[in-house]
Parts: sequence; structure tokens; C-alpha cells
Amino acid sequence: MAMGDTNVDGASSFIAATGQAYWVDVRVTVAADINIEFYVDGVLQSSATAPNTGGKGKPVKCLWRNYGLHDYYSNSTCYYAHIAVLDGVSTIGRRFVRRTPDLVATYDAFSGGVDAVKDGDIATRAASDIAGQRMSFALAGPTGPAGASAIAGVHVKQLAQLGTAGPTGIAGFLRIGGVDYDASPGTPSPDMPSAVYSTWDVNPADSTPWTTAALPTEAGIVSS
Repeated sequence: MAMGDTNVDGASSFIAATGQAYWVDVRVTVAADINIEFYVDGVLQSSATAPNTGGKGKPVKCLWRNYGLHDYYSNSTCYYAHIAVLDGVSTIGRRFVRRTPDLVATYDAFSGGVDAVKDGDIATRAASDIAGQRMSFALAGPTGPAGASAIAGVHVKQLAQLGTAGPTGIAGFLRIGGVDYDASPGTPSPDMPSAVYSTWDVNPADSTPWTTAALPTEAGIVSS
């Protein structure tokens, strides 16, 4: 349903089957009209367009009503993965390959070491008390997106929290061919663990598009 000056329903509907995995994409365009398109496995299932003379802006919140998708109002369990919210970039066909810290690599200056970040327990942490300290690790998990025609980017995600003293920033870095490629640092919250992302759209070693063969085998974090 496109909700502009009036509410306009799409011409068709989709109900998910039990025990079946789907790739679901929703595209919303807001301009003079509001247009919404609903795709399943890359195929357009329904779309609707409503006038927007009232000047509504871009959406700021998304609610997934599972019982509506599955046509069940009492007992449906759903699992979601590969969630992406992008501005001006199609999500159709996009996949995420998640690799995790495995073994200590070139650097091991953070107290707690790689074991504190690989166990999945937010209560165990690696800490830095001096700006410029590094910790890097070899990675476990899939080596690349199988069958991918292109790789849009490489990301390092951290959950970090500022201490009462010491460094005030943290960044991810990639180590390729014996060279460190640092991202711009982020500033974590002092109150609670917060996400800090570092992104490389192209291979920083030569500014060429990523290929599966060129994906880094060592990543890390550096305090600032």
C-alpha cells in the first residue's frame, strides 16, 4: 500500500509458504508520488503509487508484520538474515558473507586479545589504553560470496565502548600484502557498547573493484 494523499493498494498479493526461505526486497520512492514495490526472489509481486502533494518525506521506520506475510495470526515463527537498508541502491541480489575473528595475526596489542572478541560474549572485551594500538586476526567462515558477479564492499563491524580515560576513537583496518589500510575512526558511546563500521568500497591496495581472490584474509582494529 502506498500511503500518500490517499492510500492505494497494490494489484496483487503474496503469501509465504511454510518452511520456505525467500529473498524479500521492498523499494520505496518518495517524490511528487509515493511508489512502493514488493519483490520476492527478485520478482515483482505488487506495486502501488499514490500522489504526494502533501509533501511526505522519506520513511524513517520499518515494521515487519510477520502474521500478515504468512497469513497466520497465532503461531508463525520467522527468521531474518541479510538485512540491508540502502538509499538509492537496489537491494535485489545483494548477499552478505560474514567472517569472524579466529586466530591472532600480525598485531596483538589489545589486552584480552582475540579470544575476548571471538567468543561472542559482550561481557568479555579486548581493551586499548594507548592510542595507536592494534589487534589483528585471521578470519573464519566463508571465503567469499559463492557465484557473486560483483562485490560491493568489505566491512568491519565492531561493538565498542569508550572508557573513562585513554583513546577516544576506534577504527577497523585491513592488512593486505603486509600493508595496513586504516579506515576513518569512529567514536563509540561512553555509556554502552555501540556499533562502529568501517567500509572499503574498493580494494585499498590498488583502488580496483573487489574480487573474491583479492578479499583480505587479515583484518583488525586500531585505537586512536
